Amino acid sequence: MSILITEEPISAHPDLIKKLEKGIINEAKHEEQNFKDTLKDLSKTEKMESKAHKASVRAERVLEKAEQHEQKTLKNIYKAEQAHDIAISNVHEAQHELEMSTKNNGKFQQSVQAKKERVEDAIKANDENTKERNIKLTALRGPAGTNESGRVVPAVEGAASTAQN
Repeated sequence: MSILITEEPISAHPDLIKKLEKGIINEAKHEEQNFKDTLKDLSKTEKMESKAHKASVRAERVLEKAEQHEQKTLKNIYKAEQAHDIAISNVHEAQHELEMSTKNNGKFQQSVQAKKERVEDAIKANDENTKERNIKLTALRGPAGTNESGRVVPAVEGAASTAQN
């Protein structure tokens, strides 16, 4: 409310003076109320700003922790990848070693089999040769020249001379 200023003397109009006084008082009340409202608004805004700042600080800490966790996880991933690569290398090496061992084992099995066959052939040949020698010795000495198993008993020189006497 604005105050009316007139050129007439104020004392001349008592009603007007009362109106003006009321207007000034009301204007002061409104101004004071506006001032209080503005202070309240400022206080609320400052509180909201403080809360927003605290939330921002908290969010920063959360972000830092999340980044640290991400770095640790990434480091663990690299370690796991390295361990996996080593494991793959070990598997390939073991596969190669198995192939070489299997190949070697096969060669040795063939060699053993061939040698067993040679031994069996040698035993057969020895048995046949022993039989032939026994037949010849029996023909020369008689049946006393062999033992119970059919093997040739070598003649001892002293025994041969006593057998002849």
